[in-house]
Amino acid sequence: MKLNKIFIYGILLAAASLTACEDEVMIGKANNPNLSVPGEVVYVTDPDGKRLFTHIDLRDTKDIPLYVNTPKALKRDCNIAFVYDETVLAEYNAANGTSYEAVPKSMVSLTNDGITRLEAGNTISQPMTVTVTSDGSLDNDKGYAIPLRASVNNGETALTKNSSSRLIFVRDLTGLPDATKTVLKDGVEVPAVRTMMCMEVNDMNPLEVTSYTLKNSGKMYYDAVMLFAANINYNEETGRVYVNCNENVSAILANRDHYLQPLQDRGIKVYLSILGNHDRANVNNLADETARYYAQEIKNYCDVYKLDGVFYNSEYGSPISPAPEGFVNPSYTAAARLFYEVKKLQPHRDNIIYTYDFSSLPSVDGVQPGEYMDFIWTNYGGGPIDPADFPGVPKFNLGHYSWEFTKGSTYGNLSQLRNDGYGLHVHFGNRMRQSAMQNSARAFYDDDLVYDGKTYPKDWL
Repeated sequence: MKLNKIFIYGILLAAASLTACEDEVMIGKANNPNLSVPGEVVYVTDPDGKRLFTHIDLRDTKDIPLYVNTPKALKRDCNIAFVYDETVLAEYNAANGTSYEAVPKSMVSLTNDGITRLEAGNTISQPMTVTVTSDGSLDNDKGYAIPLRASVNNGETALTKNSSSRLIFVRDLTGLPDATKTVLKDGVEVPAVRTMMCMEVNDMNPLEVTSYTLKNSGKMYYDAVMLFAANINYNEETGRVYVNCNENVSAILANRDHYLQPLQDRGIKVYLSILGNHDRANVNNLADETARYYAQEIKNYCDVYKLDGVFYNSEYGSPISPAPEGFVNPSYTAAARLFYEVKKLQPHRDNIIYTYDFSSLPSVDGVQPGEYMDFIWTNYGGGPIDPADFPGVPKFNLGHYSWEFTKGSTYGNLSQLRNDGYGLHVHFGNRMRQSAMQNSARAFYDDDLVYDGKTYPKDWL
């Protein structure tokens, strides 16, 4: 990728949502001292298998099934009861310095009075479905959460304190246009591939993406734009890492109502890229405490500029060896720590990487990549990602055959990407290639690209 500069901010958030009946709970492979008693284990997952950080975009009404799981079938039936409990969110905010508000109880309903059963001999329960219906009172710029308390209501089973809560993070987009597209599969409407633009904003106006729609559905062609790029830098005077914006990114963010809000008003998400910038700091070499500090920086930036998430790129860093205080040698482990710390602070926003930098990611504190990463795509021309390299990330959130418009190159069989169950395609550059975009519109959406003829030159400097 090409180099740009920028600046961004973030903080810390934590959500634990495992439930145990028979004995204490083990989270993944974590050796948590509070969850270390051996025995039969149960835990709660959402439809994507996530134990933490479930987040949804709400448009009118949404169902979120929750499942009770066990790696080894229980010997006795285990009933779990979920109830709406705002103290769960209060405890979370107090522990993590966050200020999420509760989705009003009047908007939330639980099937079967919140009770589900994991029957003896089975490893997964029937779903207990949380239904949330917007009443139009929530602010679409803010983050909310549905707070649930879980308990065992039968027999001699036990539920640990650390496993007794569940938070579902919500952004209410009711009433806003939606760029999400669907296609027919076996006569049923299913989500279509997401198309994202990683845009060189040194040369290109983000408003350019608003000129492209689909003929039949009328939907926006692009689902998201990544502003490429902000930088991670090190301040020699303060000894702190910080987010650094060049004049182009600064101008766009300072005038977000003009350059970015029109995208979001059309349902297009806006992400900020974070890129190394030729000094000791990079997204893959921060010590744990430094990562937590930088995560706070990122969250602050996302809050101020109402961004939908972050794309991380570890190119162009210049690490020092041996690593100075506050840093470690570059590694996937250090990168994963930063991504995890950011996700804890803002689970309602997306984390994105590409496989030029990271061919796999490890667990962090026993939490799999699927809990702290949302989307992963290959470098330009790269083939399919093996989901096993990023455990827990849904295949539909992985993408390949990415395009580099700047070089005029396109690769890969788009129909195969769609048919194989992958759900992400990414473009990069400082221009559009309408012929290639038309090909993907037909392959992904069974539709035609429409260009309205409007141009948006760079006009801020």
